[in-house]
Parts: sequence; C-alpha cells; structure tokens
Amino acid sequence: MFERDKKGDEVTSLIDADMRITGSVVSSGDIILAGGVEGEIKCRNLLIEDQALLTGNVNADEAIVAGQVNGEVNVAVLRIKDTGVFDGIIKANGVEVDNGAVVKARFRKKKR
Repeated sequence: MFERDKKGDEVTSLIDADMRITGSVVSSGDIILAGGVEGEIKCRNLLIEDQALLTGNVNADEAIVAGQVNGEVNVAVLRIKDTGVFDGIIKANGVEVDNGAVVKARFRKKKR
C-alpha cells in the first residue's frame, strides 16, 4: 500500500492536519488524511491518521483507520488500528481490528 505504481502515474495525495474539506474527494491514487473531511472519499487506498476525522463515506480498495470515522466504508480490506475509532457501516471482504480500537459497526454484505 502507498507505493508508486510501476507506470509511475499514481501518486499519494495528502490532506494535511490544517485542512478541513466539506464535499467529495476523488483520486485515482492513494490519499493520506491527516485533517478532516465531511463528505465522501473515493480513492485506491486510504490512510486515516490518528488525529484525523472523517464524517462520511469511503470507497476504496483498502482503508487503514488510525483516526476516527463516522460513516459507511465500502472497501476490499479494512484495517482499524489500536488508535482507531469507527462508528458506522462496514462493507468489506476482510476486516482487521487491532486490540484497543473502538468499533461500533453494522456489517453489510459487499456487492460483488
């Protein structure tokens, strides 16, 4: 995760700690969220850092949650780290939760 594509055309975008975005964030590459988003994020891979907050939905191949998410996550793989807080709906093929994470979730079947 978060490695440059062999073609060299995929990049990682940073939403830094000082940024607050309301609306949709769309990228064909990876996104690191260190700030706040109220809305939707669509990307290849998403890392939500430990001080970050997402209120809304995620559509990605893989998401790592070290911060806080309130909303719906539709991913192939979801990893919730020990600092992560999740409250919402999970649609995923695989879920990994570290000891210490706070999770309040409803699981929904992922459409194939």
